[in-house]
Parts: sequence; structure tokens; C-alpha cells
Amino acid sequence: MKAELIIRNGTVRTMNPLQPFAQALAIGKGKLIAVGSNEEIMAFATTDTRVIDACGNSVLPGFFDVHTHFTGTGLNATAVDLTDVTSHDELFSALRAKNEALPPGVCLRGFGYNETKFAEKELPPQEALDKMFGERPVFLIRVDAHSCYLNQAAFRLLDIREDLEGVIKEGGVFTGVLRAKANSVARKKLNEQLMTDEMRYEALRYSSDIAVKVGVTTVHALEGGSLFADEDVKALLKYQDRLDVQTVVYHQNPDVDLVKSEGLCRIGGCITVDGSLGSHTAALLEPYSDAPDSQGILYYSQKEIDDVVMEAHTSGMQIAMHTIGDAAIERLLTAYEKALAKHPRSDHRHRFEHFSVPTYEQMQRAKAIGAYISVQPSFVYYAKQSSMTLDRLGPDRIRRLYPFADLLNAGLMLAGGSDSDITPISPLLGIHACLSHFDPIQNLSLYEALKLFT
Repeated sequence: MKAELIIRNGTVRTMNPLQPFAQALAIGKGKLIAVGSNEEIMAFATTDTRVIDACGNSVLPGFFDVHTHFTGTGLNATAVDLTDVTSHDELFSALRAKNEALPPGVCLRGFGYNETKFAEKELPPQEALDKMFGERPVFLIRVDAHSCYLNQAAFRLLDIREDLEGVIKEGGVFTGVLRAKANSVARKKLNEQLMTDEMRYEALRYSSDIAVKVGVTTVHALEGGSLFADEDVKALLKYQDRLDVQTVVYHQNPDVDLVKSEGLCRIGGCITVDGSLGSHTAALLEPYSDAPDSQGILYYSQKEIDDVVMEAHTSGMQIAMHTIGDAAIERLLTAYEKALAKHPRSDHRHRFEHFSVPTYEQMQRAKAIGAYISVQPSFVYYAKQSSMTLDRLGPDRIRRLYPFADLLNAGLMLAGGSDSDITPISPLLGIHACLSHFDPIQNLSLYEALKLFT
């Protein structure tokens, strides 16, 4: 086969331990033909071959991102970016700027606020939003997506019940904050009521373009379920062949029959066994250091998790579920152990998403059942920018947070993702985070970090 493209004079990292480096590579019909020396690869050239001189620079394989919310990434790109907001005044200023450009009645959406970064260390009172924006619905999603903040107009638009679990009140008065089930219900209603098929297609195109620009060739798209709309899955299956990136679809709905009816062999992603550290909803075996009366929230009983895992496992599906805290890890790990004890499968590839605060004993048990761990190294990068995780976990327990080296040393298989749009689709950021952990003991080698994303 003749090459359409040759890259020569480079340091090609093949990720093949038998041939870790090469000078050049050849590509034909969209596939890698060969790697080798300049002389070997130039033998594939014709007069029509495009030749790129890498000038000694590194040439890397296409990256994978194994944990994205691909549709949501594109949809939230049209919302107000609140990730750098550090005060109430900045929050209102950002929202006012967008408000002036919106037609009457359209929901004002924002994404990425983190009240722990605010000078005030808390959200403004809901009545401030009501006074400023009147009848315009305002819907703001926290940086971890496990809490949201609404004004009264948005409450009315989405018909949020007062008695719904997770509607946060202080002194019997609404704060505007929704967590747990209320957060899921509100976000799902927002997506179902306000997003169109055309908007979803444009969102997917946006996310695909972002991924390609940073060298990603394949994404695992975790769609639908409790935090998103099941229509997101339908849209992705409809449009995935039009995208410039390969998508591996996971439907985040625990209804096994529904997922099977879509022709999918994978279920889950963010089927959320628990929540997040930032929202105090990650489920811990011991209380939060800064909230001694709380151990977070487990969204499913052990029986509910057992039943979903057993049904999906015996149907031959791969399973993935969100587990941040050690109590959530314990719940899913127990379910996997039960299913595999009753119906052994060597090729199951069942996943833990995040596996953020495991115990050493849990690492050993996860290895014993052949589980895969989907990690998000960029969480480490952002955790270093504030004291939030230290506040939540305390000085002893934080040593178990994102223990990448310990996981590899335990013999577990790791794969890297971004959790976009919680953090950006950026494998290089993830690789950087693997090399500069807040606990140097957990640093990976460059090869190990690259392997996570290729």
C-alpha cells in the first residue's frame, strides 16, 4: 500500500514496548501503514504523498477520552461560563451581560460556578436573582454538576416540587439550591423541555471539533440518564457518523431492557451511586471533615445496585457507574463481586468511574475481579488550586484521593478521561496532572501517563 501521508524526522512514540520509538510513520486510507526509520517509511511514498518534516519533535498516537458528557459539553458551551467567577458581583456581572442578549422568556443558563472560590464563600440569596432578572428563568449548574442554583421563575418553569429530596431550605425558606434528586430532576427537565434535536446536533459538532483540535480521535460519550436527557442518546446514535471523532456510546440509564433495545452493549457511565465532594454528596465511610454530621448520599440501595448489575452482567453487557467516595465504591464493588461469583465472565471489563477515594483493600478487591478504573487526572490539577478537597477529607484521608500510582501498583487497568465539561477535553492537561500530583508519591511516569490516554 502506498502512503497518502508520511511524517518523518520525528520522535514517534509508538506505545509498543517491543518498538517504543521510531523516526517516521506512514498513513494510507485513514489507517496507519507502518512505523520505522526514515528510509523504511519513505519507501511507501509516491509523487502524490504529502510529507511532513517533524524536525525532531514528538509524534504521539491519537488520544482517547474515556469519560465525556459529549452532548452536554456542547450544550453548556452556549451557557454563561462561570468557572472564573470569584464573587457575587462578578457572578451578577456575567449574568447581566448574557441577559441583555437574550430574547424575552428564554432561560438564562450558566455553568461552572464554585461558591467555595467566592470571596463570600456562599451563593447570593435567591431573592437577589429574583430581583435582578424578574420573570426570566435563571438556571446555574455548579462546576461538579451535582448541584444547581435557580431563581423562582426557573422553579415555576420546571415545576419543581417543594417536597422533592434535595430542595435546600434555610429556616423553611428556599435558597434556590438543588442537590441530589432535585438536581437530577431539574437538569433532566431543563434538557427535555428546552433543547431541540437541532441544538443537540450543533452541540455534538462543537464537542467533536474541540476533541479533534486537541488530538482526540475517540471519545466515550456518557449520555442520558438522571442528569441528562435520554434524547441525547438518540441524537448521538443518529448523528455519530457525521462527526470527525469516533464515539463509543454509554447510556446512563439503569433500565437494561431500554439500553438493549437501542442495540447498545454498554450501560452506565454516570449512573450515580453517589455525588461529588464539592457538593458534600460523595458517599464516605466516615463523616466529612468539614461537615461532621454528613457522610454524603448514596442514591441507590445495595439491592437496587445489585439488581441492575446482575441483569446487565448476565445480558453480556459492560457496566460503568459513578463512584467518588469509598462508601459508593464499596456498594458497587459488592455488586460486581456478587454478579461475578454467580456468573463468572473473564471479559466483562466492568468499570468504576472516578474511584476517587478508595481504600487499599478496595483496590485489591477491584483487581481480583478484573475491574477497570476510569480516572480523570485533571481533577488533580484543579484540586491543587483550592483547599476544598483538603477541607472535605482532612489531612489523613486526602492521601487516598486520586491515588494513580497506588492503583497501577495494585495491578489495576486505568484509562484516562476528562469528565467534560466538568473539566475540558484535554489529554495533555490530564497527562500533566499525572506527572505533577499534589502527593508526589502518586506521580506517574510519562509513559504511564501517555498510556492512560492512548
